[in-house]
Amino acid sequence: MLARSFLLAGLLLTGCGSGIDDPGPTVFAASSLTDVLPALAEAWSEQSGTEPILVFGGSNHLAAQLHDGAPVDAFLTADPGLIPVGVVDVHFASNHLVLAVPAGNPAQVTGPDDLGRDDLRVAVCAAEVPCGRATHALGLPLSPDTEEISVRAVVTRLVLDEADVGIVYATDVLVVEGIDEVPGTDLTSAGVEYRAAPLTAAGNRFVDFLVSDAALGILRNHGFSE
Repeated sequence: MLARSFLLAGLLLTGCGSGIDDPGPTVFAASSLTDVLPALAEAWSEQSGTEPILVFGGSNHLAAQLHDGAPVDAFLTADPGLIPVGVVDVHFASNHLVLAVPAGNPAQVTGPDDLGRDDLRVAVCAAEVPCGRATHALGLPLSPDTEEISVRAVVTRLVLDEADVGIVYATDVLVVEGIDEVPGTDLTSAGVEYRAAPLTAAGNRFVDFLVSDAALGILRNHGFSE
């Protein structure tokens, strides 16, 4: 799928690549939606005839852009506390955490108890972002070497072999080459809920699509649950 790429305030911004010229809604989305949202946007374009502009980043950073007046039609996040006051948001997907390692598991990580090993480089999300809050709520023996601003930053550490183990979303290990889930360590008790907040009429139409059967099918295909 072709895509146009731009930079906006240091964040990744893309068109869904449908070849449609009509401007569509600008959508701010948590980085953990990086792989599924282009597929949703393509389906939206086929239905609506407009091409969304997608901006990905850590939820806190996106919320700061909103606060500063960035022109946004919809905000997709796993942190409902960041949604502007008075905006009616909707649930559209769920995700959960897993223990992940670089491909092949070179450090021989066997389970969550290994997170306390002094010889391991451990990467997790910072506590102020949704993946970090869910991670810390697990009560695991964490002694992280790095706390990242988004789950995709943790994924990058693992892919580049800059960490021996990390806690990421289940959907990340499904789509990112170079990382594996540690078998038998599915942390299903640590889940997050994605909320979609429409900020304009155009955003409202896009959010309506996100809760449609067509969108749900795409989300399921990418490993998300209801």
